[in-house]
Amino acid sequence: MISTRLLVQFVAVAEELHFGRAANRLHMAQPPLSQAIKHLEAVVGVQLLARSRHGVALTPAGSAFLDEAREWLAVGQRAIDTARRANEGLTGRITIGFVGSVSYLILPGILREIGARYPSIHVDLREQTSTEQIESLHMRKIDLGIVRLPLNNMGDIRTHVIHRERFIAVLPKDHALATRKAKSIRLEELAGDSFMVFPPDRIPSLHAKFLMACEEAGFSPRVRLESWQMSSMVSLVASGMGVALLPEQVRASPHPGVIYKTLSNRSTHLDLTIAAAWRTDSVSAGLHSVLKMLTAPGFHAARPTRPG
Repeated sequence: MISTRLLVQFVAVAEELHFGRAANRLHMAQPPLSQAIKHLEAVVGVQLLARSRHGVALTPAGSAFLDEAREWLAVGQRAIDTARRANEGLTGRITIGFVGSVSYLILPGILREIGARYPSIHVDLREQTSTEQIESLHMRKIDLGIVRLPLNNMGDIRTHVIHRERFIAVLPKDHALATRKAKSIRLEELAGDSFMVFPPDRIPSLHAKFLMACEEAGFSPRVRLESWQMSSMVSLVASGMGVALLPEQVRASPHPGVIYKTLSNRSTHLDLTIAAAWRTDSVSAGLHSVLKMLTAPGFHAARPTRPG
């Protein structure tokens, strides 16, 4: 096997075409360099350099060998650089789970920021409910989750809040309250409507908050349909199937058949929290880099800041 040092010495001589200058460039004496090149030729089995009183010239074999030697050294340096970037968390692969509702605004912002800061990190995405993501984290099927709080069965899972938002009302365009000039309504004004809701078995936190908010507003909601896809719920509202309370991120995806209205109620049950979740024993350098980004002071998941 030819050593890297021997290749470096050959390239120096081949580029300088002079043993003295090559020795100076390598900060070594000329005799050991001459011996090293003779050893290289013995290992390769062909003459690489033609020596004469007038100087040194590459043989055809030497010229071909020079191209390969340069490539060999470049590959080796790339391997070193890749290892160092991986150690610094600048490259690698991470799998991110996410709840579907963050795909409107939060997730694209996070992915753009990862791409800007760490372009060599490859991201795999898995759409899952918050509960499914916690299970996937426990089973090491994902590295990072984008979940809605609160959650149970956390164990060794740690969370960091990355965004706060509220429920807003989604009304069909011909709804009596949709034509009101005021940008906000009160939840109790929807007491007589039928609702599209998130299913309690798949998205328990949003379902529970919806029910508690309605109870605090003084009515028990009439549930017509359940769906766990926000886009489907918006379409159903547009078709006149009822109204819905959805996370305000849905505003990022306007629909010609609906009107979005802010809820003026001060109920904390209308407040929603999105967090990053990860295993405390994760050793992935790439994950640690992304977490450093997400947990940095001033980072806003919906409006990522560019690195300075």
